[in-house]
Amino acid sequence: MSLINLTQEEKTALDGIDERELDRHIDEALRSGRPDGLRRLPLGRCGPFVSGRLRNYEQALSRFHEAKSAAKSARTEQEARRAGYDLSHAVSQMKHRRDEEEREGKLFHVEDRFIHHPLRPGRRMSVTVGYRWRRSEEDPWNDGHITFEHAHDPRPDYVREASRPKPGTARRQREEEDELHRVWERLRDSALFSVRDFFRGGGDGGEIPRTFQVTVDAYHRTLNNHSTKFWLDKPGRAERSPGEG
Repeated sequence: MSLINLTQEEKTALDGIDERELDRHIDEALRSGRPDGLRRLPLGRCGPFVSGRLRNYEQALSRFHEAKSAAKSARTEQEARRAGYDLSHAVSQMKHRRDEEEREGKLFHVEDRFIHHPLRPGRRMSVTVGYRWRRSEEDPWNDGHITFEHAHDPRPDYVREASRPKPGTARRQREEEDELHRVWERLRDSALFSVRDFFRGGGDGGEIPRTFQVTVDAYHRTLNNHSTKFWLDKPGRAERSPGEG
């Protein structure tokens, strides 16, 4: 599964949509109440962002054309118009993202397809992100990877615990396992975005450490928006990759 990069199917679907034709079909659907023209476009293959907006527009159309009173008809018409604009804007945004990825792909790529979710994450967890990069289009590609390590040890929420019944052993174990899954997924997503953002900011791949112990919130001891920003780390704290760059 691709997490931060568009898939080839999504890129091909976006290439197959003419934005003026899309807007024409949106207007036609508003007049007729039938999104037949939209369904001939590959909107459903453009990724969840676009397909979600398409679903919202179809539902708004249905509410508009089922409205009986004048007041409800006027209100639902405006809702449908906004939903149609949101759909059109979503396609434009995704096309812009595709173009941005293609430009960035000439100098770097962060691999997001092969990070497998552990069956049962432990409190000590890690995520390894692979990447390739080069300083210019004339240079050869370099491969590298960074492993983000995290020891999950949040500060107990005594107020919350005191306000609810004490769970049984099985339920407590299930809740802890669910929490560890959520934390691992946040670590994974944050790690991927951090590496991508580092390159987007002009970072040199040769300066990426091989391992990085993520930081946590000073009070809650949980992951935050800065936890995986390895370039904010003090020099010497992380092991550097020999020969990279």
